[in-house]
Amino acid sequence: MEIDDLRETAALARLNLDESELAAALPAFEQMLAFFADMQAADEDTDAFPVPISGLSRTVRAVSSGHFRADNAGSPHTTLNSLTGDADSAALLDNAGEQDGRFIVIPNVL
Repeated sequence: MEIDDLRETAALARLNLDESELAAALPAFEQMLAFFADMQAADEDTDAFPVPISGLSRTVRAVSSGHFRADNAGSPHTTLNSLTGDADSAALLDNAGEQDGRFIVIPNVL
């Protein structure tokens, strides 16, 4: 990448960088582009990845009841992801901040 390319990219991203900031940022942008090129090369390497990721099946990892903490009052089959309306889920949602139905509202910070 040349400094002119970085200048144009910064302008498109509405970044107000002066010449010294552009010069300081150029090595990091070149390193980032090299990482992207390496990732693309790895994606296209059929020896390393003979099956495309879309062809992989999802696997489910079984967890034994001994995996859960001893102070967990819920059943061994209760998970934090199963917000099905049971007592444990209600207790979790009661401790949350702002809610919209069964969902927790995350404030936009940008």
